[in-house]
Amino acid sequence: MQSFSFKSNFDENQNVEKLIKERNRKIARQQVIFAIILFIIIGLFVWYLIRKGIYTEFDGYVHTEYKDYRAIEDIYLFDQYAEEGDIVVPGDTLFSYTYVNIFGSGNGSQPDIIVNDRNMRLQRDNAYAEASVLRVRIAELEAQIAREDHNIKFGMTDNSHKMDLERQLAIAKAELTATLNKAYRYGTLHNENKNIIAGGAQYGIDFSNEQWGLDHALRTLYEQNAPIIRYAIAQDTAIVTKKWATPFSRVFKKEHIIQLEDLSFDKSNVQVIAWVPADDMGKINNNTRAEVIVNDDVSFMASVQLLGARTEDLPEELRNNLSHTYTAIMVVFSPDRDQELPLWAIVDRVPVRVRIKNYENGKRGDGSDYWYIDNNGLTETSKKFLGMMREKNKGRYRYRPSDIILDQDLLNENGELTIIPLQPDSASTEEATPVQPSNQAPKANSATTGQSNEEFIFHTISYGETLTGLARKYNTSVEKIKELNPGVEQKFIAGTKIKIPLKK
Repeated sequence: MQSFSFKSNFDENQNVEKLIKERNRKIARQQVIFAIILFIIIGLFVWYLIRKGIYTEFDGYVHTEYKDYRAIEDIYLFDQYAEEGDIVVPGDTLFSYTYVNIFGSGNGSQPDIIVNDRNMRLQRDNAYAEASVLRVRIAELEAQIAREDHNIKFGMTDNSHKMDLERQLAIAKAELTATLNKAYRYGTLHNENKNIIAGGAQYGIDFSNEQWGLDHALRTLYEQNAPIIRYAIAQDTAIVTKKWATPFSRVFKKEHIIQLEDLSFDKSNVQVIAWVPADDMGKINNNTRAEVIVNDDVSFMASVQLLGARTEDLPEELRNNLSHTYTAIMVVFSPDRDQELPLWAIVDRVPVRVRIKNYENGKRGDGSDYWYIDNNGLTETSKKFLGMMREKNKGRYRYRPSDIILDQDLLNENGELTIIPLQPDSASTEEATPVQPSNQAPKANSATTGQSNEEFIFHTISYGETLTGLARKYNTSVEKIKELNPGVEQKFIAGTKIKIPLKK
């Protein structure tokens, strides 16, 4: 009997429809996923363009300064009272120590304190011997000056020789004072060394004998609280960040002992340094404020403190292989002082991102955005803004340094300030009236000499001065001084005021 099979077209059609539906659902899912991915990509791209239009970001790092305690001489370190991570306040003791050179080098030679003490005594005795010679010299000059007064009175000589003797007398008196001061200083140092040696003898130390062990002797002195022990004291509130030396050990000159970081923006000089490519320097100026981003949770505001003025090589991780520019301009930002930040975020070399708003970069257009210079220095616009800044911050500037005289009336023909250095030998007795510019009226103690291009000032004669020296000092001639002061050679006495001609 033959086998019988039956094929239904209905089953085949059903399977085909099922496969088609499955394929359509799969395609639909793929399209949805692709659309979502495309939407995300487009959204990120749009967000990137928006952020690039609103913000510009630069890489940077935080810079802080540490306070390093180093040995100013070879020392022996005793106790250390502060550990890493400790907070110290003003007055806390950091470590105790003593100078090693007062005991010697331990190689059998005499200790330095013995050698120094002998040298101090020799220098003191020599200074007193020189003082005795100078006293004899002063007495001889005073006698000669008295004889000159007699000769001048009877017309036997003029005043020039007496003036030379007075100059020599003033020099001799100054040398005597300096010699006595030197003898006093050497005597004081000798007494200090003598006290140290006597204190060592009190504790059984023979400074002239180097056979004893230095470490053992120093430990003994430390246990007995000898007066040779010195202490390093904290000056500000700070945190101990690092220690190099160990207790009861020698520390050589300039070696590190302990490191502190002050716990304030100002004392630790907190700054943010940003690498800014030259192409982006147009987006930042002197008035720009920035947001400094440390991480997603910590950020703070800062203002431009120094715009440019130096460059720095980009770190290797920030370099672009497609670019040949590896140097960026450094911009220094100063954090706002009214912020609270965790200490870890403002320690040295913390990497940050500096973000500025392109449409709120602080640009004013009044000359304050950048410092402009030309062949003559600052441009007129920058000079105007500089004057406004100095007037606003007048208390921050020292207009009168210790080694020069500055006067706002001392202007030359170009309107620049004239600086007159102080003379060490006549600063205390010299009185000079500044020259007036041509467009101002002369002061009461200034007048013209009859020539249209000269004026004069008053000068008080000091001991040892001569007409030739004054002419050289004021860039004039002896004849012009004599012309203004008839009979000046007979009246050239210390304390007398004379007129000195000056060119405009």
